[in-house]
Amino acid sequence: METTDEWFCDRETLRYDEACVNLRINHEDSNAWLYLLSSDCALCPYTRTKQFLANLNYSLIVNTVRPTTFRVVDAEDPSEFISAKNTSNVICELTPNLGQFGVYDFSVQNGSCDIKVLNPSTYPFTELFLIFGVLILVLFGLSGLKSLCHVCRKKFMKSQVKEDTAKQPLKRRVKAIDTVRGASTLLMIFVNDGSGGYRILGHATWNGLLLGDLLFPCFMWIMGVCIPIAISSQVKRMTKKSEILYGIFKRSVLLFLIGVSLNTVMTGGQLETIRIFGVLQRFGITYFIVALTYLCLMSRKPSKSSMLREVQDFFLLLPQWCVMLAIVAAHCFLTFCLHVPGCPTGYLGPGGLHDDAKYFDCVGGAAGYIDRVILKENHLHHSATVYKSGPFDPEGILGTLTSTFHVFLGLHAGIIMMSYKDWKERVIRWLAWASLFGFIGCALHFSNVIPVNKNLWSLSFVFVTTSFSLAFLSACYLLVDVVKVWNGGPFRVPGMNGLLLYVGHSVCYKNFPFHWGIGNMDSRALRLCEAIWGTLLWTVIAYVMHKKRNYITL
Repeated sequence: METTDEWFCDRETLRYDEACVNLRINHEDSNAWLYLLSSDCALCPYTRTKQFLANLNYSLIVNTVRPTTFRVVDAEDPSEFISAKNTSNVICELTPNLGQFGVYDFSVQNGSCDIKVLNPSTYPFTELFLIFGVLILVLFGLSGLKSLCHVCRKKFMKSQVKEDTAKQPLKRRVKAIDTVRGASTLLMIFVNDGSGGYRILGHATWNGLLLGDLLFPCFMWIMGVCIPIAISSQVKRMTKKSEILYGIFKRSVLLFLIGVSLNTVMTGGQLETIRIFGVLQRFGITYFIVALTYLCLMSRKPSKSSMLREVQDFFLLLPQWCVMLAIVAAHCFLTFCLHVPGCPTGYLGPGGLHDDAKYFDCVGGAAGYIDRVILKENHLHHSATVYKSGPFDPEGILGTLTSTFHVFLGLHAGIIMMSYKDWKERVIRWLAWASLFGFIGCALHFSNVIPVNKNLWSLSFVFVTTSFSLAFLSACYLLVDVVKVWNGGPFRVPGMNGLLLYVGHSVCYKNFPFHWGIGNMDSRALRLCEAIWGTLLWTVIAYVMHKKRNYITL
């Protein structure tokens, strides 16, 4: 929130997602104060903003992404924060429907609040629908042109195509896996580039789920799908178990080290403050645990019983399930039973101003405490939030346990793909598990036992995002590999070089030509074009490397 002594402000002074509110009071008492509370800050106190003075008018710039409640309080010695539960001395209270670029007149008269529209707001999603509509039409046009060229080529090379087809092996790559991985990677790049300034396309502040919160877990989950496929392929080639173990260890270490290196891109390599954990570090740790567990406990003997065959995907992984459930149990025990000094046991909140700032230094509960004790605050992720709490690492130690379970659920989906060759058997089981996981996740969230939370990588978050990933994979599999009405573009090819795109983006996302600016970039259309440009550039790079048959893997 910003205040200005100007009585009237027009659209020229506003940015997108901002509204101007002119303040006026007809209250005789000069001790009237305005307090504000954004709905984005759950259970937070109201924050003192401005005093109403007779014959003086002010303008207030308010963020319109989330509803804001205005509370006018009569107080001689007002505190900076007032609990939402404290309604004493409240003159009036109002939650207006403010829109971007709107100008409003907020008045207090006879103990009541009123707001009038002086300048109407604009629809915030116009640029999004327009630009993405044009982009989709262009992609459809390119797809149609490619299909036309393919048909023409087929006519001239019909005999050659038949000969080549006869030589092709029956086994082929499941394109849906690359499509899901590519979609996750490109959308992660788009969100990291600011998603055009659209908060709804980003990340939830604490509890809850937005589009950006689905991408990282989907990326990790699809890594789990590939684990049994890769290891089984090595086993069939009679590769020694020691060599497979060395490959798992090497890949895990390299992922962790690359992740640590990426943490220093913008902050430098100062060892006293270097962030230890991060996205690729979590990939490396979870991959190591899940792949090692699968390799050591894998069974090569599918059941011959017709009844057990229907659930052989579960029984083949029964030993692994036991290990993973033990990991989940350990996570739950630490989360809900570990004593955190100065904090309630089992606290899952963001600390800071949450719950009237009762637990200011308890950000993340047990998860934050373990990171602060083992990693120290200087090595954690620092970012300012609406809760004004201390440093907290969303890819910390405790969340790695549930992330491991998350990757394992992806491995289970991969086992289903390997155990059942008919597409109906695969899709039915994927969707059945998706329904089960979705129900469990929603039940945990809406009962408020374990809210969906990406920062904590809560168990409900694992179930809900796994449900989404299974449904997404099923849809892509049907469209790309079964019905074949879609070749996975433009996501499939980038998915074949996902690691390169993510690392390259992390290094170059602040540099031209991947990033550019014009003036203050106050236009949402400009920000959206800039984010799409960066994403398209990496897509082009992926297609060029695919054309040259260059793939970067570990």
